[in-house]
Amino acid sequence: MNKIKYLKKANDDVISFCSCNDGLISYPAQADCPWCGCGWLFTCKSCRKPFTFAECIEVESTYEKIAKDDLTNLLRRDISEEEIAEWVKEMKEILTNAEVGKTYIIMDGKLIDKDQSGIKFEGWFAKHDLGKLPQIEAVKNPEIIHEKLTNESYWRDNETERTDRFGIRILRR
Repeated sequence: MNKIKYLKKANDDVISFCSCNDGLISYPAQADCPWCGCGWLFTCKSCRKPFTFAECIEVESTYEKIAKDDLTNLLRRDISEEEIAEWVKEMKEILTNAEVGKTYIIMDGKLIDKDQSGIKFEGWFAKHDLGKLPQIEAVKNPEIIHEKLTNESYWRDNETERTDRFGIRILRR
């Protein structure tokens, strides 16, 4: 079987409700309320519980198999080949720069090396300009979680305008 690079739960730092043996991530299921955790926590594909840090590893599998497992567990129905292909395409894009042995956080749809600083990007919901990653700061000071990550005002104040495929503004409120 092929070996692919993928992410699994790295540790129990900050927030970790998953206790699965493999702890492989699911596709980031960010909703329009990223402050709830969906915008900054990974989710286990098996138990669907969140955790903060994921490590890039090699697994003996295929992206298609992981996609089918993840989508079946999430949707509880038969999954089409088109759904699997879309999941694989998007997950490969998220994992493009992931390196085996490194630990990552997820922030608003972007995979970021935990050691990175001076992060500036436009995510799925908002624009971010972060000196340090709040998840890393929260290891020593859990109050940081409330200042940015779970702070709805932080996300709303930095929210970007989105449009649908016809150019019509998507309202999220």
